[in-house]
Amino acid sequence: MAEAPAPPHILPMPNVAALQALADRWAGVQAAERANFQPYLIELCEALDGEVAERLDAHRKAAIERDEVVTMTGMYNVVEKLRCGEALTPKERKIHEIAACGVLKDLHDELDALVAKAYGWEWPLEREVILERLVALHDERVREEKAGKVRWLRPDYQIPRFGKDLPAAGLGLAERAAKAAPKAKRPAWPADLISRIGAIKRLLAEDALTAGELAARFTGAKADLVRRHLEILLVMGDVRENPDGRYQGAA
Repeated sequence: MAEAPAPPHILPMPNVAALQALADRWAGVQAAERANFQPYLIELCEALDGEVAERLDAHRKAAIERDEVVTMTGMYNVVEKLRCGEALTPKERKIHEIAACGVLKDLHDELDALVAKAYGWEWPLEREVILERLVALHDERVREEKAGKVRWLRPDYQIPRFGKDLPAAGLGLAERAAKAAPKAKRPAWPADLISRIGAIKRLLAEDALTAGELAARFTGAKADLVRRHLEILLVMGDVRENPDGRYQGAA
């Protein structure tokens, strides 16, 4: 008879008061500040004191160590099917039982709800609505930066390096590559957000590209706007950034 799987590792619940205080503070800030999600994530980690992240990490590690059939990809495939209500294969059912993928899903739901509250949003939301709102917040940041208001993440490090003559900054490698692209018939840059996101995802499903290379595939596309769309897709988990600076669709 097969040996019964060990029960999932359970860690203490997080400091609810600290999380509530963080969510309340970020719900009260201006929209443009909420768009700068990096400081929020830093404060979130500090408020959590690592508890949620530790629970998530411990849960996954314990499951992988419990049985060699369990992999990171396998667990998240199960989680995605649980979200969609799809039937599990026999192998996926085994992974679900061993890794307690329902608990893993709940941990991610906990973080998603907290982030939504920090943005001042109701939850849950449709994926397209999340994309539209995040892009709108990023656009507001762009307008601020053009007006000279930059919300630096690490001002002591960034301002001396990137703060001089910001509007007239020289082109980077990706932008130069886009300008040097050969004149060829290219599709027009879509006018609406959802079509742009879809076009970017289709290209990255086929090849790994930089923001400049993506912009060069369209007529009328700008690398800085493409880069902001990529940032949103990174947050959503639809693409990943490679060490060489190129982006590709998430497996």
